[in-house]
Amino acid sequence: MVKVLVVGQTPPPYLGQPIMLQRLLESEIADVQLHHLRMVLSGDANEVGRFRWSKVFSLLPIVLRIIYARIFGGVDVLYYPPAGPNRVTLFRDFAILLPTRWMFRKTIFHFHASGLTEMYPRLPRWQRWLFRRAYFYPDAAIRLSDLTPDDARGVRARREYVIANGIDDPCPAGPPQHSSAPVSEARPLRLLFVAMLRESKGVLVLIEAAARLKAAGVAFRLEIMGQFISPEFKEQVLARVADLELNDQITFLGMLTGDAKFAAYARADVFCMPTHYESEAFPVVLLEAMAYGLPIVATEWRGIPSIVTDGETGFLVETRDPDAVADRLTKLAENAQLREEFGQNARERFAHEFIWSVHVARMREMFLEVDSKSRVSTPHLTNIEQKENEVEAAV
Repeated sequence: MVKVLVVGQTPPPYLGQPIMLQRLLESEIADVQLHHLRMVLSGDANEVGRFRWSKVFSLLPIVLRIIYARIFGGVDVLYYPPAGPNRVTLFRDFAILLPTRWMFRKTIFHFHASGLTEMYPRLPRWQRWLFRRAYFYPDAAIRLSDLTPDDARGVRARREYVIANGIDDPCPAGPPQHSSAPVSEARPLRLLFVAMLRESKGVLVLIEAAARLKAAGVAFRLEIMGQFISPEFKEQVLARVADLELNDQITFLGMLTGDAKFAAYARADVFCMPTHYESEAFPVVLLEAMAYGLPIVATEWRGIPSIVTDGETGFLVETRDPDAVADRLTKLAENAQLREEFGQNARERFAHEFIWSVHVARMREMFLEVDSKSRVSTPHLTNIEQKENEVEAAV
């Protein structure tokens, strides 16, 4: 039996990484025993990645609980989702990993947030030293797509796995029947966006695209689901919607979960998320849209092309390009048969590749393989220093 200590946050907040972690912990995995140590650092989505003194004071209990689990719980494999490219979460990881990681026989990093190692060359020398001590030479690193930044190589992982996210089928009886009626004022195209509402998730790009749809005479209604990252950004977005006279076409749903969330997917015709988010890796919301048989318009960014096949399950566009987003949405508005074809293809791909049973089987295989490999001893200090000198020279 492989005993694994899973250190990470589960919902709330209701974001991709916590949701995936919660579902993993709920799964019964043969020959693998998961022990959870919950990090309660961000109770709300808009607190993620922000400095709070309360978070600092919460770190010591987390470290002590990890040490306790290692010594008294007999857990010798550490599973940890590292930070994205954010200084606050970077120092959080330093505070947790530096005093604890050395105690474990094996360490597995799961890069739900991508781009961490892209920060490394920009860090001051002393922070690069801490970075190497915290992250370098894990026994395994998991990436969500081979199109995301190669953080596994960046931390010199001994083994690398590419394991796509998966979810339970929210409509096992099959997705709802989507309307094939022509788009009109009586039956506008129903668009859906789901994400944390921040600039880099593409919400402003989508609003600009919506203005172009209106100017071209395309009848639509856009529902935007998610929590604003800050009151200031909320004010900016609402002001832009008012300036473009889109209040009648755009509805803000706020943060929804459970049945209320999936009801929004069920009434949509098209899912659109023109993200260029710095930590984007493999958005779970795209899998949810595919499960509901929705064609998708998204960006060719990070791991998204591993999910959406351009011209088959949806359209991919360049980042920060509202004209391209509007053009693809117009094509879908004008062609109900294309919407149906893309939606069916999306549903079929979801059922074969992104269903939870496929994901958890790959995770089980990874846990067992990492545990079965004989331990590769940590290089002697002088060897580490030699490798670090080589890394510094490369930087």
